[in-house]
Amino acid sequence: MSEKYILGHRAQLRSRIIRYVLLVGLLLITVAVLQVSLLSRFRLLGAVPDLMICTVLCIGFFGGCYMGAVTGIAAGVLIDAIGSTGIVLLPLAFMLCGYLAGHFAKTLNHTAYLSYLVYLALTLLYRAVITLLYACMTYRSIHLPSLLLHSVLPEMLVTAIAGLILYFPMMWFCAWVGKSKR
Repeated sequence: MSEKYILGHRAQLRSRIIRYVLLVGLLLITVAVLQVSLLSRFRLLGAVPDLMICTVLCIGFFGGCYMGAVTGIAAGVLIDAIGSTGIVLLPLAFMLCGYLAGHFAKTLNHTAYLSYLVYLALTLLYRAVITLLYACMTYRSIHLPSLLLHSVLPEMLVTAIAGLILYFPMMWFCAWVGKSKR
């Protein structure tokens, strides 16, 4: 008799997988609501931090590349559904961020804070390119120095601060969810 598998796990672990997906889903919904509603009203340095990409980064970093990729797709779809400009690139961008974070953590020592900081810096540059791409697709003509000074750089700075703050709570969350998964 062959065993049944769901998402690469034995079928008897189905309830634990569902619990895992629900906990991460609730986290993503909470982060999306915080980012879109609360933080958009209180702009730090004139920009809203991208908490969702920091969350995807941490889940990929601590949970692995597949969990990061799936979380990235869900996070991108959720952010696009809540406050989209009509262009749907965030699911792909977040998926790549989460997937590559898992590979980066697997290649290096994933518990080291320094390796997280290196990947956070790479993610900030990646997010800046996405912001510039959105601006180019949304507006007919852009003034690049003004866009960098008033939008991209403040967003990078406040997202870096959010990423530094979210490291330890997300590490503990992923460890707690990982224990409840087994």
